[in-house]
Amino acid sequence: MNFAADPVIRSKNRVLLENLETITYKDVLATIPRACFEKDVSRGLRAVALHLVILATSYALLAVVPWWLAPVLWVWIGTVLWGNFVLAHDCGHRSFSSSKWLNDTLGHFLLLPTLYPFHCWRIMHNRHHAWTNHQERDNSWRTITPQDYQQMPWFDQFFYRHVHAYGWWFASVIHLFLFHYDPRKFRPQEWPEARFSLGVVGVFALSFFPALIYFTGLWGLVSFWVMPWLVFHFWLSTFTLVHHNHPEIPYYPAAQWNPVKAQLFGTVHCEYPWWVELVAYRIGVHIPHHLSTAIPYYHLPAAHAAIKAHWPEYVHEARFNWSYLQEIVSTCHLSDVEGYHIPVSETKKA
Repeated sequence: MNFAADPVIRSKNRVLLENLETITYKDVLATIPRACFEKDVSRGLRAVALHLVILATSYALLAVVPWWLAPVLWVWIGTVLWGNFVLAHDCGHRSFSSSKWLNDTLGHFLLLPTLYPFHCWRIMHNRHHAWTNHQERDNSWRTITPQDYQQMPWFDQFFYRHVHAYGWWFASVIHLFLFHYDPRKFRPQEWPEARFSLGVVGVFALSFFPALIYFTGLWGLVSFWVMPWLVFHFWLSTFTLVHHNHPEIPYYPAAQWNPVKAQLFGTVHCEYPWWVELVAYRIGVHIPHHLSTAIPYYHLPAAHAAIKAHWPEYVHEARFNWSYLQEIVSTCHLSDVEGYHIPVSETKKA
């Protein structure tokens, strides 16, 4: 895959993006079968129950396997914790159930092991959905212009350069604490719910971590929590990065952005290895999720098939592998005048 500026791709995209100016959100949503918006709470609850059994069994295995097998289980448990996040993700979007109480209760419970305060995350994540691939307002993997990069203090440049490159896997850890634990990020009407979720996480942390250290020691803290938590963040950072970075997708300047461009043309469908998909609950089927967060995870494949049948020229698909990820993290750093990705090394040229 060539991430270089390709005049043929740009010319084709100009035509497609001009056409998208005439297509309304209603036009696109009308092509998704109504059945895709139906919630099956019992199906969701069965998935949660099975998922928690998988998680508990995995931790039980970690407690008894030889030390040299622990890294394998760290990777697996971290991936299962990513599944926790995806199921809580449906709760946050209210696509799990019509009951606010059930969504909030399950969402808080599923996110506790990752230290995500549910309402804080929900509020910030909804902003990402509202401003997907907006060059100024998206709060997730937004790429900035070379001019803005050059005006940054050196420390901010260092931070930006590395989290958009080979430090991508740690970016969600930084994002967690900078965006979800800072009261200044929330509007006054949002703060009561955000404060409640921060309190829930605080009580959990003050109870869980001392107990874990008491019963398993410092090595238990590292083995049972720190290492799986870092693997979880690898997946969280990676999925988010891959969903919105692609050689043919720009980050739109404010004057060119609109919701249809962002959610239909600006979002990537990605297939992952089977063992990841097993506990990732189809979150890689991301285009219909961005078109409507009301679609439960189990209906995303059918919704994607309908979108692809009606709007094939606007659909971007990829398959996750190391070479694809490497091209993204070595190239997708800044946005040129049309919003397309360029590496930091081309800053002066741009």
